Amino acid sequence: MPVEYENELEYFYDPDEFHREVVYVGVNSPEAVSREEARNADKRAIETFGIPSILLMENAAIAVVREMKEYMVFAIVCSPGSNGGDGLAIARHLCIMGKDVRVYIVGDPKKGSEDFKTNLKIMSKLAPEVLNTINDENFEEFESALKGCETCIDAIFGTGLNRPVEGIYKRVIEAINSLASHVASVDIPSGLDCDTGEELGVAVRATKTITFHRMKKGLDISPQFGGDVTVSYIGIPN
Repeated sequence: MPVEYENELEYFYDPDEFHREVVYVGVNSPEAVSREEARNADKRAIETFGIPSILLMENAAIAVVREMKEYMVFAIVCSPGSNGGDGLAIARHLCIMGKDVRVYIVGDPKKGSEDFKTNLKIMSKLAPEVLNTINDENFEEFESALKGCETCIDAIFGTGLNRPVEGIYKRVIEAINSLASHVASVDIPSGLDCDTGEELGVAVRATKTITFHRMKKGLDISPQFGGDVTVSYIGIPN
């Protein structure tokens, strides 16, 4: 008979056995921030200092690419939000570097953020053959890409997620967890609550997370989801 746990996280995480590496690149504070604090830092950079959001997105993409130099074959999974815009910018740099890249978009690209749409337009001109939208008809192809890639880049949900993951998104995350041998999450594993570290229905279990500006509280509370963490400078003023 299976053991029952009061807290489901106990099944995955023994703090006495789990070890991770945390590296700070250009960041001078180990402080972990909440969802609201991360949002306010972005807002201040954009509205007070006039730094375009797409420039921060570009810096974030370069920070991720810097960590991916050893790999050649990628499956990049994006949603139409800002995290997905990061994923598309990452895909562009990897394509230019001559990597083998496949991009899978879950959700309606027409409903994407402006920065997502900008990066999608660029990729549509640069390498339209690598772009795919995930649906029931091509889900097996997506699964094959997960099995065949050296690393899957998770750029589905960012720190703003605060509701349970459902539908096709849940199915996609479950496939990533089951089939990808190495997963790199962008900013935070998709499905992990930034504040509480709770799994919102289902969450990516990353091998590595590249997070931006500051460590996120959820990554500290539930490190078994984020794996090794690189906290990267992307040009947000302190």
